[in-house]
Amino acid sequence: MAARDLLVGAIDFGTTYSGWAFSFLHDFQTDPIKASVKQWHSGSGTLVTEKAPTCLLIKSDGKTLEAFGYDAENQYRELADNEMHEEYYYFRRFKMALNKKLGEKLDRGMTIEDEMGKSMVALNVFAMAIEYLVGDMMKSVKDKLTSAVEKDEVHWVLTVPAIWTDAAKQFMREAAVQAGLATNKLTIALEPEAASIFCRHLSVHTTISGGNTSIAKMPVGTRYMVLDAGGGTIDITVHEVVSENSVKEIESASGGGWGGILVDKAFENLLIDLAGPEVYNTFKRTETEDWLDIWRDFEVKKRLVAPNKTARINMKFPLSFGRTYERCTKGKLLDAIEASKYADDIQFGEDKIRFSASLFKSLFECSINKVISHVSTLLRDENVSKIKTILMVGGYSESTLLQHSIRSEFSDINVVIPIGASSTILRGALVYGHSPVSIRERVLKYTYGVETTDPFIEGTDPEHLKVKTATGVRCRVFSKHVEKGQVVKCNEPQVEKPYVTQHKFQSNVAFDIFATEQCNPKYTTECSLIGNLKFHLPDPEEQPGREIIVSMTLSGTEIIVKAVDKKTGKDTSVFINFLG
Repeated sequence: MAARDLLVGAIDFGTTYSGWAFSFLHDFQTDPIKASVKQWHSGSGTLVTEKAPTCLLIKSDGKTLEAFGYDAENQYRELADNEMHEEYYYFRRFKMALNKKLGEKLDRGMTIEDEMGKSMVALNVFAMAIEYLVGDMMKSVKDKLTSAVEKDEVHWVLTVPAIWTDAAKQFMREAAVQAGLATNKLTIALEPEAASIFCRHLSVHTTISGGNTSIAKMPVGTRYMVLDAGGGTIDITVHEVVSENSVKEIESASGGGWGGILVDKAFENLLIDLAGPEVYNTFKRTETEDWLDIWRDFEVKKRLVAPNKTARINMKFPLSFGRTYERCTKGKLLDAIEASKYADDIQFGEDKIRFSASLFKSLFECSINKVISHVSTLLRDENVSKIKTILMVGGYSESTLLQHSIRSEFSDINVVIPIGASSTILRGALVYGHSPVSIRERVLKYTYGVETTDPFIEGTDPEHLKVKTATGVRCRVFSKHVEKGQVVKCNEPQVEKPYVTQHKFQSNVAFDIFATEQCNPKYTTECSLIGNLKFHLPDPEEQPGREIIVSMTLSGTEIIVKAVDKKTGKDTSVFINFLG
């Protein structure tokens, strides 16, 4: 980051909750964790939080954002009360649309559905959310300063899950650019890294648990696991302390879509199991205000349930749910509950429903079991097996059920949970924006390379990979640049490789970029096509064989490619197009 960037703004765009923060360079140099963090007011009661629900209320034109966060929730509820909500789009928890595996495609034209099944182009929805967060932050910045500051004078940091594909990261960058941010003023930060960097500055007194363990006081060489438990994804990596202000990655990020929304899905499945999908979907569509109330109450109860809870959990339950059940089935909801497998665990009457503690806690089982299983697998790796500390961050880490399960399962490992675990990523993104050298090394998740050609070997190479060129019959093969598991120093090119033109008067060179979990594939058919790049060659030559040097830097949060034309000496940095 250039020295003139005196202000860093961070956006933590979460599946369930999002927020912003900013810090000035002079404050960072004095106290690296000093930050201005937005305080969101729920609009009902006195609840104040450092992140707001990732909810968007969009007008029927599909272009105008009516409200964001708590305001979007409350306004949509009022619209539903007046039966006017169908004129709007209401999006929530849409970030998971980008959570893809290697080989699964993302494209700029993809659409996502709102809560009532209406579709919009995903890029536009993401851009609207980012534009709102940027604009809201800039209002606060201008209120603090006597001189004017524009968003182009701010260095922006946007956080993403570390397990995301290169295409998902590019999608977020393009959404931010569509929202009005300059691409050269934007850094993509990985969520567990941001949290880890922030916690390197925290004292032992700023943790909920962890005894006398302080991530900040760990000596050089100490390894610890970062478990970033968010609403959508669980991101896990392992870091080793390099110096007072920097760490390196020991184990590449892994995890899955096992966050807090799996608990919500289990609750939804319970309601569907009780009443049937027709009743639930009819209730959601025709009694939208009451449907929203159920979910708001569930969110509160979900946060309060504790491991030692034995008393029943009471929830408000709208009379309209029972009426909808009667309309659709001609039966009574109470009779259905008493005849179901939940008869002993659910008591229903009037406008309340009471769940047994065991049934309510069972809603967390799928999510927690997946996290426990994955951590157990990681701990069998020799690079990880000797760690003595797990750092839990992210909003879902504040769940006492998840905390208890991690502590119980891994009783010989110290579990550290910072106060305000849900905002550590946001605050850490500011530290990363001011000091990106905080991360020294990373471990590559995949083997990366490009498609090129070698002389075709009859009887050995597959016929369908044969191509005719000006230099003879050749075979399309994989040219490896880096290997899965390779340790790479940040911001340094990993490898340079020469390639030559294959055709007369060739004026463009195009490379397809491939990735794979294999270490040494021979052919690109064993890999996933993840992107492509093209650059122009001036003054094409009659004979093939013109040399181009291609270097890839895969140690950053995004891949950077540079190509040098040996004839002209001209080099060009190219961002790969991962979105087709």
